[in-house]
Amino acid sequence: MVFDNVSGTLRRFLGALLLLPVAAVVWASPMSAGIVVAVLAFIMAYEFSKMVAWPPGVRAAIILLIALQALPLWLFDGGAWWHFSLAFMAAVTAMFFQTSVMALFGLVLCICLYCVALLLSQPDGHMLLIGGAAIIAACDSAAYFVGRFVGGPKLAPAISPNKTISGSLGGMVAAIIFTIILAPLFGLDAFTAAQVGFGVGVLSQCGDLFESAVKRAADIKDSGTIIPGHGGLLDRFDGYLFAIPGLYLILFVV
Repeated sequence: MVFDNVSGTLRRFLGALLLLPVAAVVWASPMSAGIVVAVLAFIMAYEFSKMVAWPPGVRAAIILLIALQALPLWLFDGGAWWHFSLAFMAAVTAMFFQTSVMALFGLVLCICLYCVALLLSQPDGHMLLIGGAAIIAACDSAAYFVGRFVGGPKLAPAISPNKTISGSLGGMVAAIIFTIILAPLFGLDAFTAAQVGFGVGVLSQCGDLFESAVKRAADIKDSGTIIPGHGGLLDRFDGYLFAIPGLYLILFVV
């Protein structure tokens, strides 16, 4: 494919362009954002179910249990205990048919998607989600470019051999800067925004590494092929796994 013959930098740029329409629809309104997130959740649940050789019935159950987490709360809201019960069922089912790391990944994905739904239920929640996405994207991009051009010691060679400590630090600096810029959107002062940015940067990179570890356990390179030259949606949104729940907790719980 043509995407396989271009540089990693160009592939990332083209992959980002393909996701711009998704961001535009999320930006448009809370209702359109909820619908888009639900569709993306279904695709990510499908990618997760394909990581292991489950029977068709089990695969369908896992997809349904995970995708239900992201349904807009104006369409489906059984309360926190109901959602976490679904997440627990998905994790137990995954553990029964596969390894514990896959079960943990399913549980984390459920919690992340539910926190996205909770975030979208807030006033201007779709704008908050876009803001969080911008911070995570800045962290990811800075980590890639700084790591590529500065290099140095590897961050976690056993899990993701291309990631460097310099890239990790660059990503956290970018996350802090973008969070400070977006502080008015989140209702934060600059100092608090810097702290939040640091936390989101760390959590974003933890999600990236966690998904890499899961893919190694499943012995696959990418979670899917929906984004040409870049992989699946789980590959593209792995930074959200811990960062979005963390952001929601900071803004509305802590």
